[in-house]
Amino acid sequence: MAIMSAGISQAATMAEQQSRVAELFVRERTRFLRFVRRRFSALSLADAEDILSDVLSAFFYRPHLLDDIERLDSYVYRALTNRVIDRQRKPSSVSLDDDDPGSGEPSVLSLIDTRPGPDAEIRGQEIRRRLVEALDELDPKERAVWLATEIEGRSFRELAETFGEPIGTLLSRKSRAAHALRQKLQDLRDSAHEEEL
Repeated sequence: MAIMSAGISQAATMAEQQSRVAELFVRERTRFLRFVRRRFSALSLADAEDILSDVLSAFFYRPHLLDDIERLDSYVYRALTNRVIDRQRKPSSVSLDDDDPGSGEPSVLSLIDTRPGPDAEIRGQEIRRRLVEALDELDPKERAVWLATEIEGRSFRELAETFGEPIGTLLSRKSRAAHALRQKLQDLRDSAHEEEL
């Protein structure tokens, strides 16, 4: 019974401390925001609100911190100052309010997801499938030269030594392979061009 009573007592104390923090932040919110923005003018209102929210959550979810604090408002001002200094040390934060390209900071546009969507993913798979099919249809010697130069990045001089054939022969095999691939994949190139328009 004593353990249950102690648990209830701790919960009540925690609730009182959370209430104290919440009342302070509701009452002083405008002053805290003004303090942050006036002292650190480079911050937007959204950044100031984020900082205030961070400090509030630190107190609200760890009310035991309040046990040794006599002047909570002074402590909050110090915590706000420290949080702003931390944020200024980390230039990676993105402000949603910053659309000025000359500021050197990322804009809202940097938040846009540029990864390909499902349509582009399907199209990429189709292109890869068709390329593999077209490569399989090439003469084996032409395919070997094309893959070695385009995929593996090997030089014609290196291939001439490896295959024991003149560079001119290898160049003409690659040319024939490239021409055949362009022909076989022409409809993909045409549809890609139409999508761009």
